Amino acid sequence: MSFLRDARKACARAAFRLLADRSLSPRATEGILHILVPRWDAKLGDSIVSSFFFREVRKLNARVTVLTVAELAQMHTLDFAVDQVVITKANPGVRELRRLAPQLGRVDVVVHLVGRIQPAEILFLRLLRPVRVYSLDDRLRCVNRKFGAATAGLDVAERYRRVLMDLGAGRVEKKYIVPLPDALPPSSQIPYILFNPYASRPDKCLTFDRSVSLLRAIADAYPARSVGILCSPATLEDAQHMEITVARRNVRVVHGLLSPKDVTGYIRCTQAVISVDTAIVHMAVGLETRLVAIYPAMDGQANPWLPPSSPLTRVIYSRQDPGQYRRTGKKDMNAFSLKALLDNLHELLATAPEPDHYLSLKARIVPGLGVAKGTLARQLPLISQGFPEVADCHPGTINLELDSPLVVAQPDYRTAPLAWTPSGRTTEVFDLVRVELEFDQLPARVAAWLYVAHGSPHRCTPTVHEVISRQLNLSEVRECRLHLRASAVTLACPDQETASISRSLSPSQ
Repeated sequence: MSFLRDARKACARAAFRLLADRSLSPRATEGILHILVPRWDAKLGDSIVSSFFFREVRKLNARVTVLTVAELAQMHTLDFAVDQVVITKANPGVRELRRLAPQLGRVDVVVHLVGRIQPAEILFLRLLRPVRVYSLDDRLRCVNRKFGAATAGLDVAERYRRVLMDLGAGRVEKKYIVPLPDALPPSSQIPYILFNPYASRPDKCLTFDRSVSLLRAIADAYPARSVGILCSPATLEDAQHMEITVARRNVRVVHGLLSPKDVTGYIRCTQAVISVDTAIVHMAVGLETRLVAIYPAMDGQANPWLPPSSPLTRVIYSRQDPGQYRRTGKKDMNAFSLKALLDNLHELLATAPEPDHYLSLKARIVPGLGVAKGTLARQLPLISQGFPEVADCHPGTINLELDSPLVVAQPDYRTAPLAWTPSGRTTEVFDLVRVELEFDQLPARVAAWLYVAHGSPHRCTPTVHEVISRQLNLSEVRECRLHLRASAVTLACPDQETASISRSLSPSQ
């Protein structure tokens, strides 16, 4: 059956190449460059790995349209800040693509870094008539940016960086954009180690027995630490059975994981993640969480989906039977050394700090200076280019008065000097710290960011701080609680305020 299916695909590809594969006609691009990125493969991990492309391409003043499935549409719109997202079926056919092509208008560039472009997609490119097509499918005439041989051996993120460089980008930051939930899980619920045995296909998952033996080994090596089993609604029953079979008091299923954002909240706060090759790996990389990843050993073949080299990451390889893989196309994720995995986990956790402590401060909401609404409307688009999680914040601040002076010492993000004024002649630096606001009037904490403008008069009054968040109706609210990472700030006594302010400035300022 597989032979007949492959034969039909080969015939269809040959026919579409004969009918539609043509060299692109040169034409001048006018106005803003329109870049089209098909992401209809419905793979979350692939989307995370390529996420930085959308942040960096905005610096080129280009307009980007993404074609993707409904499950990934909101992430591309809200988290990746794509200009336009068009929802399609997974791997759409000829009829849908013929209907879609004229709706997209003028397309200048198509970025489609897949192994082989499908027959219907060849026709789609013919209908779009772009100026450039970036692809790994070097054999097609319509691909004039042939990245197959040119980027062989490079990982996927580096391939996207090469596209950006070819489009005219200078320095490219490859840090992934990983969507986070509005509120992180309570610290009391965060396991010290997260374990994920599940992937998109059965052959990419660990077997039940291998998972049980690995969990027992981890639990016995760290008897005072909690170990959480990650699972989706589809794998919850299996994970619960796994918890019972492991029979260790410190091993528990992580409940309530209904969406990728629920998972990233836990990954953001845990000390280490152990996972097979799946989206969890790339989420951990993007969130800079310690990671032991299990990948198949493919006889020396370069794997473009390996996580990038990092002091926070270790890769353990599972041996493969080449003959079985050639016959079936299925992998075996279970033939790895348990000792090697534990040794690498020990090395990573040897340098792991204790879980961060959090401060909870009572705050009064006070009137501001009345200028933030106008200035933030110009500042936020610039800040969000490097820190996209604030892109959807309301262009106004919530002004909080604290009982104790508070100075930002280790922000989650510090901008470069930004020329945000209309004249562009002066620049300013901004610090952002992730916080949560707790209101008696609301059922859940609200994700927000401490916003420190280095040129603001508030810098002289460290008992008053500005916070940005999504738009909130606080007309009748006078008090709240501010929750934030203790290591991010210094609580200064009144006579230490001036010294603390000086320490919080970077050397360049």
